[in-house]
Amino acid sequence: MNRTGILFIGALALTCVARSASAQGAWSSPPPSTQTYPSRPVEQYPTPSTAKRYAMHRGYQGAFNLGVPIWLDVDRNVVRPGADLNFFGAYDMGYVAFGLGVGAMWTPINFGDIPEASGVGYERRPMTRLYVAPELRVQVPNVTPLMPYVGVTFDANWWRVAQTDIVCGAFYCTRAAVFLFSPGMTAKLGIALRVMEGTYLDVGVKYSLTGPGSFFSGREQWIAPYFGMLFR
Repeated sequence: MNRTGILFIGALALTCVARSASAQGAWSSPPPSTQTYPSRPVEQYPTPSTAKRYAMHRGYQGAFNLGVPIWLDVDRNVVRPGADLNFFGAYDMGYVAFGLGVGAMWTPINFGDIPEASGVGYERRPMTRLYVAPELRVQVPNVTPLMPYVGVTFDANWWRVAQTDIVCGAFYCTRAAVFLFSPGMTAKLGIALRVMEGTYLDVGVKYSLTGPGSFFSGREQWIAPYFGMLFR
């Protein structure tokens, strides 16, 4: 083989090697990048303050209070101020609460001071009221310690002064107290003052009336300032 043939074969071999290297470069993937990209920080929401948590409260509410009923349009020497013990429970939805109240009220009656009344049995006796009262309450929760509210109740009242009845069994009879029904309603205006977490002083006034029924022959009305505790 002469020199020209050797040179031709060498050039052909170099051409094949160059094409093979070019093909490998086209199909091979680039090396992974080591460059890092900054990540977006997660947005942090501020934790609500204690006052805001009280304002956003959702849950149950309970209260008890003691009031002083003062009857209107009556002889104050005969019908004296008394006591009203009330217990209240509700589901608190923030600005509205739906609940139920139960209680007992006592009003001293001086029968001896009734004009032209005399004789045995005309001493002071309590007039007793037992009641169940569904309530709709509208309140204004806020970041301050004060929470004003208004409420309306529809009262189922059972009254008694000295009414009794004879109840007989199989072998004996006995005398039992009798309570007579009269419907009514109450409007209340109050304010709750937060003294510690979940605990409030509850101060307000109620206006109540009862209509004709088995006990009263006409409408009677009274007001009752009250003081107690509220929990929410």
